[in-house]
Amino acid sequence: MTINFSLVLPCYNEEKNIFFICDEFFNLPTQNYNVELILVNNGSTDKTGHEIEKVIKKNNSKNITIKLVDLIKNQGYGGGIHEGLKKASGDYIGWSHADLQTPLIDFLKLYNLIKGKKNILGKGFRTNNRDFDGIISYLHENLASLVLGVKMKEINAQPKIFNKELMKNFSNIPRKWTTLDTYIVFNCLKKNVEIKTIDVLFNTRKYGQSKWKNNLINFISHIFFNILYLFKLRFFNNNKDAK
Repeated sequence: MTINFSLVLPCYNEEKNIFFICDEFFNLPTQNYNVELILVNNGSTDKTGHEIEKVIKKNNSKNITIKLVDLIKNQGYGGGIHEGLKKASGDYIGWSHADLQTPLIDFLKLYNLIKGKKNILGKGFRTNNRDFDGIISYLHENLASLVLGVKMKEINAQPKIFNKELMKNFSNIPRKWTTLDTYIVFNCLKKNVEIKTIDVLFNTRKYGQSKWKNNLINFISHIFFNILYLFKLRFFNNNKDAK
């Protein structure tokens, strides 16, 4: 059976969101597709893994496959997605957040926009990112544009999706923080990969807390590491993908 697309969601302490994630995914109009949802239990300390297993056992859909990637130790945002992509079977693969701040229907919209094309990246463009997150995103994309020498817009906006053949262009995917999104967008621009966007709404998280901005040490580390990564990507790349 051919899987049309695989969606990877890294989950860290998302036990209260798992039911709603899967319910939203099952209610997508995917009747004409074979699709795959890969939930990465990214070293959670709550019952996230257990909740995912419950959904898998109850799944009787003929066209929807749910997979659990169970990581004992937290691998970070990029690491969790990377481990999920390893298990992806879809012709098109991508990721989003497990906090449901971006509706899953947007992933399907992007798939319909780019299906049949290989040298293309589909991504979201947040139209209501105006609060604290919006300020950080604005500063990040302007600094990234300055350091990398290319115009970067809405770098961390989700979802992202592309043909699995495009993965051959990404040999050293970074595993820490949100450098994954910077890496993907920058390399697509550098390699003349077409980027198609759709407008997405950035909703308020219903359950749980942000894994970085509610912890001052994590927040400072996040900002510092991402700045360092920009310079590594630009000046120490040596025409190869930065790690």
